Amino acid sequence: MKLRENTVGVIGLSSVILFLASLLIFGVANNEFNLKDDYVSKLGARGEPNALFFNLSGFVTVGLLLFVFGLSYGRLQRDNLLSVLLSLFGLGFAFTAIPIDMQVSNSTISKAHIVAICLGLAFWLFGLSRLGYNQQLTKRIRDRANLTAIILVVSIIGFAMGLWSMPVTHRLVFGIVFSWTTLSSFELIYKRRGNETN
Repeated sequence: MKLRENTVGVIGLSSVILFLASLLIFGVANNEFNLKDDYVSKLGARGEPNALFFNLSGFVTVGLLLFVFGLSYGRLQRDNLLSVLLSLFGLGFAFTAIPIDMQVSNSTISKAHIVAICLGLAFWLFGLSRLGYNQQLTKRIRDRANLTAIILVVSIIGFAMGLWSMPVTHRLVFGIVFSWTTLSSFELIYKRRGNETN
C-alpha cells in the first residue's frame, strides 16, 4: 500500500516530535542526566530511571516511525533501493533501544547498541548518496541530500581531529538526521497542499 505524500510527511514529523519530547521529558525527569553533556543513550542505559519507557518511546517507536517514513519516502521517489536503505536506518534506530551499559563499554549489550547505531547511520548515508546522485529527482532533493551528507561527515571529521568532543558529535549527528527528516517531511506536506490548491 502506497501512502499519500502528506501522510508520509506527517509520519516523518511525528518521529522528530516524539524523539524531542522523549528526550526532554525523560531528560528532565532524570536528575543524573545533563541535556548538554551526556549521551542520549544514557537515558535508556541499564540502571537508569525510566530507561524502559525512554527506550520504548525514544528509540523503538521513533525507529518504527522512521522505518515507515523511509520505506514510504523511497516509494514516493520511485526508488526501491532507497526504500530499503532508509527503512533499514529506521530499524537500526529502533534497535538502539538495546540498553547500553555505561559502566562496561565492552559488554555484549553495549556492543550491540553501538553496532545498531553504526549500521543505522551507514544505511542512512547510503540512502543520502542514492538521493544525491539520482538525476530523476528534483535538484532541491539532491542538493539537500548531498549537503546533509557533507555536514555529517564534517562533524565526524571534527571529532577525529579533536575539534570537539564525542558528546558534541553525538548531538550534531542527531540534529543532522532529524533536520533532514523535518525538511523532507515539510516538503511532502507542502507539496500535497500545493497540489490540492491547484
